[in-house]
Amino acid sequence: MSPDFTLFLITGVLFGVAVVVFIAWRFSVADALAFVLVTGLFPAVMDFLSSFTVQNYVYPGQSRLWVFSYIFFGWMGVCGTCMLIAEGILARPGEDMLTQRALWWQVPLATGVIAVLLDLFLDPIAVLVGYWLWLVEGSVYYGIPLLNFVGWFVLTSLAPLAWILIARRQRWGYARKTAAAFVALIPLCVASALLSLVLNAAVATLGFQ
Repeated sequence: MSPDFTLFLITGVLFGVAVVVFIAWRFSVADALAFVLVTGLFPAVMDFLSSFTVQNYVYPGQSRLWVFSYIFFGWMGVCGTCMLIAEGILARPGEDMLTQRALWWQVPLATGVIAVLLDLFLDPIAVLVGYWLWLVEGSVYYGIPLLNFVGWFVLTSLAPLAWILIARRQRWGYARKTAAAFVALIPLCVASALLSLVLNAAVATLGFQ
């Protein structure tokens, strides 16, 4: 079975768009715009760097535009879905992640855990089929390096955290929420790099890869 990268991209785009439309319908268009930036652009930039700059893995034969597009839409879909599942598990009846006080940090943490559990199933299948190839060898889980799961946890925890903090500002309009999301990109990138370094160092200390 050979990978169909065109269908793969189309599926990722439709998935991401569907989640954004749902966010806009359930919350607001302003919240959806902020969602696109912090759960789409932020993870796309960091994952893009992992693919082309650090070169931890590659999508065989795909252009940089293809990779960025797939990651951008795919992360919105995955992150948004896992975030909504986390909210469904944690929110009390009649409340949600924007109104229940402690969910500003509980939902992002749970989102990261759920996303990693999801990737434990997805990644071995995607590698087997040939959608991506790891250039860093793992020693614990089907040859997939643990830095992959660290990356999933970090990105899918920080992105919802930023979005919830912005979306809770109910009096903010399009301009303020969009500006806040743009400004948040820098601390998000810095925080994700530092947190990834710490967690990967901890994993390495334990002798795993």
